[in-house]
Amino acid sequence: MQKMFFRLSPLILSVILSVILSVGLSSGSAFAAENKRDQGIKRYNAKDFKQAELLLDQHLTAYPQDIYALYYDALACQGLGNMGKAKIYYRQVATLAPNHQLGGFAKSVLRQIDPGFSGGASSGSSSGSYSGSMSRSSGGGQSNQLDSSIPMEWDVPCEPADRGVWVDVKLNGRPVKMIVDTGAPTMAIGRSQLQEAGIDYPKPPPKSANGQAEREAERGFYPMSVKIGTVERIVMVHILDNNQGTPLVGQTYISLFEYTLDPGAKRIHFRQRGYNKGVNRNAHAVPFVFVKNGNRILVQVEVNGKSQPYIFDTGNTAAGIIYHNADQAEKYGVRIPQDAEMSLVTGVNGTVPARKFTVSRVRLGPIDRTDLMVQVKEGKADDLPLLGQPFWQGYEYTINREKSVIEFVRR
Repeated sequence: MQKMFFRLSPLILSVILSVILSVGLSSGSAFAAENKRDQGIKRYNAKDFKQAELLLDQHLTAYPQDIYALYYDALACQGLGNMGKAKIYYRQVATLAPNHQLGGFAKSVLRQIDPGFSGGASSGSSSGSYSGSMSRSSGGGQSNQLDSSIPMEWDVPCEPADRGVWVDVKLNGRPVKMIVDTGAPTMAIGRSQLQEAGIDYPKPPPKSANGQAEREAERGFYPMSVKIGTVERIVMVHILDNNQGTPLVGQTYISLFEYTLDPGAKRIHFRQRGYNKGVNRNAHAVPFVFVKNGNRILVQVEVNGKSQPYIFDTGNTAAGIIYHNADQAEKYGVRIPQDAEMSLVTGVNGTVPARKFTVSRVRLGPIDRTDLMVQVKEGKADDLPLLGQPFWQGYEYTINREKSVIEFVRR
């Protein structure tokens, strides 16, 4: 028991130190603390559990509520056989983030290793997002606590192009050009694209009590460091064996924040959730529904007088709307004319033929388009149709997850 008390003392001291550090911590020290966490995770992935525990403990003295560091520290302790400390850290994750995916993982482990644990069922989803800190929000089962380790708001340059809005990303510290895609549930990149960027393929995780990490790895999902602008987070990245499209920045990163895409000004403006600067009286608010299963933003679009749900998809630059096949288009009130032009649609799953033509009228909030170009693919209708960039061209827009609205401003 004395040994356990000695090993837990750094965690107890971290509560006191965090108060001191929150007042006097310099930005350089905060950056060093962030590095300790990332180094600790790397050491854990290399099965160096002792060094991982040491580094993560050091990080937690500055950020005692970092659920990702707590979770990996618990895994490292479990790997060392220190189950007492592992249980305490798992309990902290489950308490701090009961509805977050990490909270779900922690509960699942606790139900197997701690007979005294009576927590609820895991609510984690395999497609959920990870944050390196407690900057959580209600839209994804998280709270509105602001994170003092990052700016309240910040700008990131972007470059509009024919195939989307490009942004510079550092993936595990290596630069990669990626497209910001609100319709992509996760970050996505191909094996060959990793190699071109000089990024090592992530190693399979060691066996865990609940097997969740191994199952994710079998499906090609790995936690990786993603840095856009000045803000870095560790999120799940889907590594595809053969990515036919471009690498994508999906909801696992961008949904951690509020964000405004302004292609005309070539910028993306991010801000922390809960950091409210007031109402933009020039904006037209359009409600949306965020679906956790798949991380989808759904909007109600009126096409030729018929209103139905569509996925708001910034990665779709080929047409104002993409339907997945002719049957789906007809269910949505759109028929393919006989003189429709043949075309091709390229995505992460490859290139498929499509028919291209215009529809008479499409409306969403303040945007009312006539003769909008649409495409109907020859594929499976395993998802809703995609509303794409050509529809809202000329507008900047903010995804406001706190109010569940998209705020459009005419440029």
